[in-house]
Amino acid sequence: MIRIKELRTEKQISQKDLAKHFHVAQSTISSWEKGARDPDTATVAALAAFFGVSTDYLLEKTDIRSDTRTTLDDDDIKFALFGTTDIDDATLEDIKAYARFKREQYSKR
Repeated sequence: MIRIKELRTEKQISQKDLAKHFHVAQSTISSWEKGARDPDTATVAALAAFFGVSTDYLLEKTDIRSDTRTTLDDDDIKFALFGTTDIDDATLEDIKAYARFKREQYSKR
């Protein structure tokens, strides 16, 4: 199930207005709310951002509304992986690309 109706109602937004914002038919919003259809991954992320909640909250995987994780900058990542920030940018980009690849693999399970 998905929390679109709950969040939409809290913000006092009609299905019609939400549909217009996301460039979909009102019937699509209704289908999502009833659980007859699921929005795609990109739309889930956009809906979560619109409502100011985490995707896990939107998808009812948690009752915690927002993602409280800290965003890491490049130096944080370098230090966490190598114990130093003296790593060239090309190496860091390779590591990020690999992490995205593995995340994509994991999400397809």
